Amino acid sequence: MPIRKFLTISLVALSLAACKKADTALVIPNLMPRGGDSTSAEFVNAQSEVATLRSDLTLHPDKLDDYTKLAMIFLQEARVSGRHHEYFPVASRLLDETLRRDSLNFEGLVLRAGMQMTMHRFAEAKQTIVKAIKVNPHNSGAYGILADANTELGLYDEAVKAVDTMISTRPDLRSYARASYQRELRGDLNGALAAMRLAVDAGAYGQESREWSVYQYANLFLNEGKLDTAQFLYNGILEERPNYGFALSGLAMVAVAKHDYPTAIEHLVKATQVLPEHIFLEQLSDLYVAMGDREDAKQLEEKVIAAFAVHEADGWNVAREYALYCANHGIHLDEALTRAEADYRTRPHNIDALDTYAWCLLKNGRAADAAPLANEALRMSPLNPTIWYHAAVIAHSTGDTVVASARYARCGYLPCIYTSTSLAIR
Repeated sequence: MPIRKFLTISLVALSLAACKKADTALVIPNLMPRGGDSTSAEFVNAQSEVATLRSDLTLHPDKLDDYTKLAMIFLQEARVSGRHHEYFPVASRLLDETLRRDSLNFEGLVLRAGMQMTMHRFAEAKQTIVKAIKVNPHNSGAYGILADANTELGLYDEAVKAVDTMISTRPDLRSYARASYQRELRGDLNGALAAMRLAVDAGAYGQESREWSVYQYANLFLNEGKLDTAQFLYNGILEERPNYGFALSGLAMVAVAKHDYPTAIEHLVKATQVLPEHIFLEQLSDLYVAMGDREDAKQLEEKVIAAFAVHEADGWNVAREYALYCANHGIHLDEALTRAEADYRTRPHNIDALDTYAWCLLKNGRAADAAPLANEALRMSPLNPTIWYHAAVIAHSTGDTVVASARYARCGYLPCIYTSTSLAIR
């Protein structure tokens, strides 16, 4: 059945006026029902904690811990439910109030930096987390955010130092996962797998953070073409946390590899229904392009572009994601190139920024200009198959067939016609 008949997107931004009373006192809303998970103990406990903290703040409005605890709940709920546009404004106002009362509040600064990372405001996030670390230089989580910010800014050596400090401070799921990603960036598959397995083992059964780690672990196998292993891991996630959207997405990519497009569509549609993450729409539209279904692809492209607009209206930086998506689909190519170049100028050493700018140059008929950027994007031999694929196409377009052939051999397995990039920073 065509996707347009049953796929709907809810992209409702919470009104800023609803976040506070006329006297500027904060209004703290209840959590909204989750898709298929509103009776779980996790959700019920979170809802109860919101009520308790809200009541406590009524009696003790100067209790800063309550503000940050509430902000943390809303940020976690945004992550679990995908309702970033509804919950981020609430969390932001709670953090505004915290930092207005105490500009050096450590928890407030860490949570603010985490929000900035999620919204892809990387330079701001680094500035904020450095300020937090000056307040408390012994917190593992703060170094994790510093590592993430340095990675996105292309400061990879500094990122490794931050991860090392994080692990030495507290070896846990978050630090092991970041160590895995640093190894993945440098082409160390065995090291990446080993570190991510430590992250998985350090997680609590059924918790979202553990399932995200299993998902990343499975993706490493998927990109190597080990489909049965990846499928086993994705199904294992669903046994621990039913209807987890990213596991459904993973199963969809396995189905694509087996040319079972109806099953892939079924998984992705279900993923959008339980978790309104932008990435699933991108994957669906990629899939329709791969199937040659331009009518449904075009309708989804319009929805994806509209979703990007909502993100931007809410203060997210999606320049690279917009550019990559448009280049993949051959739409808005002039604007894609402008955005890709702007992103590259702000972080010229980040391999994803280099790759996207090179890809957009190629799509605009400038393969010769793209080649040196693509070469630079490969400087650490990352495991990312998309970067190798783009570099191979660019080399082929410049007539360097020998280099192109070698790079095609490094593409691993591309689970769809293109590998889209999730907005979520985990």
